[in-house]
Amino acid sequence: MASTEQKTDTIEDVEEDIGGLDDDDDETLILISSEDDNPREFEISRKAALMCNLVKSILEGDSNAKKIPIKKVRGDILDLIVQYLKHHNGKKPEEIAKPIRSVKMERIVADKWDAEYINKMTKKMIFQVILGANYMDLPSLLHLGCAKIATLIKGKSPEEIKNILADDSNESKQEENKDDQ
Repeated sequence: MASTEQKTDTIEDVEEDIGGLDDDDDETLILISSEDDNPREFEISRKAALMCNLVKSILEGDSNAKKIPIKKVRGDILDLIVQYLKHHNGKKPEEIAKPIRSVKMERIVADKWDAEYINKMTKKMIFQVILGANYMDLPSLLHLGCAKIATLIKGKSPEEIKNILADDSNESKQEENKDDQ
């Protein structure tokens, strides 16, 4: 019996050495923020990058592509998106239940990291990440960002929602106008 187990182990070891058809998933890609004057480059595993349908379609057209320009996403926002992609590493997170039942992200998402990730962002950053995720066709991050915005406005009056969603620069202008009066 012991000799059979040794043979099985040997076969498994040989199979690991040979590899499979999808072993190229360990390759890395470079995502380049093309929106900036000084483009930033982000190294990411192919597996993680394939969560983005934009990247997937570019690679379908050119499977040898190693550097992929992301035209409409600034470097700082692409950095946040790459953090998200690296954390999930190609594994689609559990879908967020709708309608939103809580104002606490920890209760809405299955992965605590997602809640911490989105909670540490300013409103402006969240909107930029939503736009970037939409451009890159990354549904799970798009839904996470939208869920966070939903938690901010859940149960609020229209006037409160207007104030919450107001651009920070508009708020400071409104405060300046009050001071002038």
